[in-house]
Amino acid sequence: MYFLVALGLAIISTVLAYLLRKYKAFHLEILAITYGAATLMWFIDCIASAAGGEDFLSFEIPLDIWISLWTLLAGLFFWGVITLVIYFINKKKQA
Repeated sequence: MYFLVALGLAIISTVLAYLLRKYKAFHLEILAITYGAATLMWFIDCIASAAGGEDFLSFEIPLDIWISLWTLLAGLFFWGVITLVIYFINKKKQA
């Protein structure tokens, strides 16, 4: 389930980055890359699970909801920190 959530987040953030590309201060491309990397990571995990004899996709409701939530929050946190760092670097260069 967390693979599907990460894939959905990657698609949504990519569409937002494309549609809002004129607002460069948001750096939505970083968010799209972050969720794309998370999707790749969870895809590799799904392949490893399938190779180990388990199901390709997991639907263990309590655990998968928490993993999906952490993926969402960690991606937003990483994007926020990187955006702030870029903002302050640009502000320092302008001064």
